[in-house]
Amino acid sequence: MSENGDVASITRSLWVAASLAPMRVRCEIAREIKSGADRAVVAAALPHSLLRQAEEGLAASERLGLRVIPFDSPDYPQQLKAIDSPPLALFVRTGSSQFTFPQNLVAIVGARAASVETCHRTSTLSAELARAGFTVVSGLALGVDGAAHRGTLAMDSACPTIAVVAHGLDRTYPSSHQRLGDQILKCGGAIVSEYPPGIEPLKHHFLERNRIIAGLSRGVIVVQAGERSGSLVTARCAADFGRDVFVVEGEEGDPAVQGGEKLLDDGAVAITSADEVLAEFGMRAASQSALTGRWVRLSLVEVRDQFGLSEAALLRMEIEGRVVRLASGMVSILLD
Repeated sequence: MSENGDVASITRSLWVAASLAPMRVRCEIAREIKSGADRAVVAAALPHSLLRQAEEGLAASERLGLRVIPFDSPDYPQQLKAIDSPPLALFVRTGSSQFTFPQNLVAIVGARAASVETCHRTSTLSAELARAGFTVVSGLALGVDGAAHRGTLAMDSACPTIAVVAHGLDRTYPSSHQRLGDQILKCGGAIVSEYPPGIEPLKHHFLERNRIIAGLSRGVIVVQAGERSGSLVTARCAADFGRDVFVVEGEEGDPAVQGGEKLLDDGAVAITSADEVLAEFGMRAASQSALTGRWVRLSLVEVRDQFGLSEAALLRMEIEGRVVRLASGMVSILLD
């Protein structure tokens, strides 16, 4: 390897090793680097165990075909670099070798145990935003996150959605979203993590992940959040970063939206559709043909027997936002 290649390799190892350090140390390193500190001095202060783990993570990333974007790369998203606690390296899985982070990103977050109606509403919202030119960012979790990603998949966009996850990209969590992850990649989106392969989805990783969702985005939309929802962490990070916070209005007094009500008390913007978000950013909604009809809850057997729908047809309807998969082999399907 040439001298320049050696330097590049050392630099990447430094960033990855630093990203494995405790959050407090990561923030200190980011401040030092931003202020012009010598990287060799920073690297010398890191434990050798982290440097070894970084080399292992880089090797695993190469085997898995992941892109590794260090903090000082021109490909690193500028909005994320501006926050006080930026990830020092990003691991990216994408189906396109030409992938770059878009500038126009908005996050949608909310409850994992969201109702079918809330998921429908989320998918409609995300589809409207993608149609208007936004890339929708969320966390690939059950409930609102999954619905936010699915709503974008039928859009004609270079990068309709980005999933930010709380573990290494050698796995999918939850495993039930493996197919959704594949659909995101197939449609030009990306799955992003600050953790190298081999890192498990630990509880504190999800809280750390939330700052990345907020940091990437111009604004964060909370669809449904109880008083202790992790979505509130994302929203508060967004407010701290100077980004807009929106809350989809719910039924007053419903415990499932009390966290959102608190955000509204703190100055978040109440919305009922994408139009208000677009107006806040000085944009107009694209023309659309809204999905109409009635939603019916059926088993997969009933769908096949009564409507003769194949798995391929069902998948196509799911991408179009006309089918939502539920637990225990059930689906909610939009009938004309």
